[in-house]
Amino acid sequence: MGIVVSIISSFASNLWNHSNDVNEDIAQGKKTVLTQNYVSYKTTVVLSIALYIISIISVLYLSILLKKPIYYFFLPWSIITWWYSDSIFLRKIFGFRLKTHYFGEIITYGIACPSYTLSIWLIYSDLNYQGIAVALAFSFLGISGVLLKDIKDISGDRKAGLRTLGVIFTPSKLLQASSIFLILYYFTILDLISLKILKLGMLLVIIPFIWFIKDTFFYFHKKCWELEVKDIKSIQIMMKSTYISVILLGIGAFI
Repeated sequence: MGIVVSIISSFASNLWNHSNDVNEDIAQGKKTVLTQNYVSYKTTVVLSIALYIISIISVLYLSILLKKPIYYFFLPWSIITWWYSDSIFLRKIFGFRLKTHYFGEIITYGIACPSYTLSIWLIYSDLNYQGIAVALAFSFLGISGVLLKDIKDISGDRKAGLRTLGVIFTPSKLLQASSIFLILYYFTILDLISLKILKLGMLLVIIPFIWFIKDTFFYFHKKCWELEVKDIKSIQIMMKSTYISVILLGIGAFI
């Protein structure tokens, strides 16, 4: 059931984000289901709202069934991710979207990452310091991801007049900060394994960690974090190794 909730809620937030970004995506030439007219704008809005409602109802049901406060953590995630993207409802009330300013980005990911991790954790386990430690690790991962994401969105954000992290800070600073948070993610996971809080099988995560350190971190450290067009391969390695680390953590949990 936790996997189902995770899939529905993730799809809801991603679809809601694309629904509210359609004008920016068109201006930047991005190819999405909306910009390519595969589905209508109204359909994606209605579907994303429905998926948010379904995921919230599912969590409330699980909270009652398992007698755990799962909704304590899931509802904040739902609210903050909705507001982060919303240009239809909440923007008219508050006058801004959280994603249009770097402070809003920090607040969103600072709340969403640990809240979401703990809500999924509670479906399978109890609220304890192990869960909090895992939430901390994935918070580092989430912050690393948003810093890296803002690098590729710099030109589009500038054209749109946004004050995101990518506009405020240089690409080299964003990459360096993203790498540091990614290392904190790996260190936290490895520390939890050494303390026998996480299963030994999760030590598989050391494979993508070494790959990232060798081909991304050391590579850019030698260049003093200066970015060039030819460096795209090293950034792709950073992204691929991160995705692989999450997959290996899932596999390691069953070893």
